[in-house]
Amino acid sequence: MAVWSVLAGAALRYLGLRRSQYWDAEKLGRYQHEALKQTLKAAAKIPFYAQRFGGAPSAEDLRQLPRLRRLDVRALNESVRELYPDRAARFTCYSSSGSTGTPAEFLFDRAHQIGRYAARARYLFENGWNPARCNVWLIHHGPHLGRDDEQLVQSRAVLRTTFLEASTDFDKLTDRLCELEPLHIFSYPEFLEEIIKELERSGRTFPSLKKVFTGSEVLDDPVRQHARDVLGVEIADSYGTTEGFIAWECPAGRYHVNAEHMLLEIVDDDDRQVAPGQMGRVVVTTLENHLMPLVRYEIGDYAIASDGRCGCGRTLPTIERVIGRGINLFRLRNGRLLSPWDMVEVVRRYREFRQFQLVQEELDRYVINFAAEGAIANKIKAEIRLEFARILGLEVTVTYQRVAEVPRTSSGKYMIALSKLA
Repeated sequence: MAVWSVLAGAALRYLGLRRSQYWDAEKLGRYQHEALKQTLKAAAKIPFYAQRFGGAPSAEDLRQLPRLRRLDVRALNESVRELYPDRAARFTCYSSSGSTGTPAEFLFDRAHQIGRYAARARYLFENGWNPARCNVWLIHHGPHLGRDDEQLVQSRAVLRTTFLEASTDFDKLTDRLCELEPLHIFSYPEFLEEIIKELERSGRTFPSLKKVFTGSEVLDDPVRQHARDVLGVEIADSYGTTEGFIAWECPAGRYHVNAEHMLLEIVDDDDRQVAPGQMGRVVVTTLENHLMPLVRYEIGDYAIASDGRCGCGRTLPTIERVIGRGINLFRLRNGRLLSPWDMVEVVRRYREFRQFQLVQEELDRYVINFAAEGAIANKIKAEIRLEFARILGLEVTVTYQRVAEVPRTSSGKYMIALSKLA
C-alpha cells in the first residue's frame, strides 16, 4: 500500500484521536464494543479462527475465548494467505525480531496502519514534537521495520526529521547528533544511555534539545534520571510492538493505552484479570486490523495493571508500568517472576562496566557478560554478589565473562537481562 495514502488517512484519524482521548468511559466503552464486534466478525471468516472458536463469538464472549499464542501465529498467517491468494503479494508484512525465541510474521490492512500511525502521531504531538524543527529518529533497518515504515524513512514525509542508523559507534553517532542540533530525539533506551555516557566523557551537550522520546525497549528509572541530570530534559516513553502501538506516556508521566487501536488485558497464569498494582501477562486484541486480527494475543510481555485516572485529564485506560518480555524476567524457587531492574541497577553503579548483560543460568547462578577497559576488581565482584543475595533472598554464584561487545537482537535491541529458564 502507498505510504502517502496511509499518512493522509492517519492525519484525519489523528484529529479524531485528539478528541476521543477525552471521551467519558461510557462513550469509549461503546466505541470499543462496536470495534470488537467488527473484529470478531472478520476473524470468524478466517478458517483458523472459525475452527478455533467453533462459530462466531460475540463481544461479550471475549474473555472466554482462548488466548492466541506465539506458536499459533504461523498457522493464522497461512490461513489468511490461503483465504486471499490473489492479494498475498500486496500484503503489508511485519516480522518480529523473535526475541522470545519464536519469530513470527504479521499481516496488516490499511485501517490498522492508519490507526497505528495516528496513535503514534498523538503520542508525539501531545508531548510537544514539532515537525517544523530538526528532529532525529534513531532506527535499525531490518524485516521488523515493515514495508510502510521503510517507505516512510526513504521519503521526506516527516518534514525535518532525520533518520539515523542506530550504530554502536557512539562517538561518531554523538558527533552527528551534535552537528544536527535536534529539538527532539527518538531512541532505544540503551542507545540513549550510551549517547549520554559519550556526552559525559567528551564534555559535550545538546543545547537545543527539549525532549527525548523512547520506545522498543523497557525504559528503566536510572536511564530516565540520567537524561535529566546530563541532558536536562524529560523522557516521553512509548510501548509499541510489531503487533501494534499499545500505549504511550503523556506529559504527566502516565502510560495511556491506545484504546481505539487495541484492547488490552493484563492477566495472571490462570487467565484472570490482575488487580491494580499487580504484575501480569499482556494480552491484546487488535481493533482495526480486519485482514489478520489478533484476538486475545499473548505477546510475551508483562506489565503492572492500573485503574487510576491521570491528572492530565485524558480518560484513556492506563497501565502502571511495562516490565518487559518474560524472557527478561528472573525465576525464583517459589515460581515467582522477578523484574531484573534492581539487580541491573546494582551492576550499573560501577562505571567500570562499559556495557553488560545479566544472564540467569540457573535459579541460583548468574553470569555477567561485560565489556570494559580492564578486569573487574574482586572487591566489586564481592559487593555485587552480596547485593544479589539480598535482593533474591538466597545465596547465589556470579561469574563474569568479558566480551568485546554485548550482542544485540536482529532488530538492534539490547537485552540487558536474560533468563535461560524462561
